[in-house]
Amino acid sequence: MVKNLRGIVYFSKGVSPKAELDWLKKKFKYRELGVSETLGLELKWKKLLTLPKIEENPVVDSLFQASSFICPLIVLKEESLKDVGNAIIASLRTREKLNDKELKFNLRLVNYSITDFYLKSIELAVQSNMEERRRLAEKDLKRFWRIKMDAYGKTLIAYIDPFLIRSDISSLLHMSIVPCLVLDFGEN
Repeated sequence: MVKNLRGIVYFSKGVSPKAELDWLKKKFKYRELGVSETLGLELKWKKLLTLPKIEENPVVDSLFQASSFICPLIVLKEESLKDVGNAIIASLRTREKLNDKELKFNLRLVNYSITDFYLKSIELAVQSNMEERRRLAEKDLKRFWRIKMDAYGKTLIAYIDPFLIRSDISSLLHMSIVPCLVLDFGEN
């Protein structure tokens, strides 16, 4: 299942991600996506797996799922990033409008991110080296060199450190930094 799971879908309770969900459904006919049961998403879509909750908090549970399945978080609507507060340790903002092919390509890149730094990220967590985890995420942003960065644009890529959301660090020692692709088809 880890090999076939393309990502974990997350969105805030207050957003309406219909366009983004429709896009995912259309573009992911052969690879599966996961969603935490804490979101209560009721869709008739056989490639979207509802994963049993580990944690009551939907954003923390989604991060646990992404780290456990070694896949990125697919955040629907930029507004949903507010749920992680200041746990974003690196991000890429852009004004570019990516087409379907470019979005899928960058989702593949963000998937490579977590697999490439997963063990190192956990090793740094065990050492309580949060600054080095931040540097690891910032360095990984270089893989998205094709995207023109713009500080005033929308967030497209974000790296979330679960340690900055939860204070119970001992339960997070197995948690990787979680890279995210943000799908938001709304207006700038």
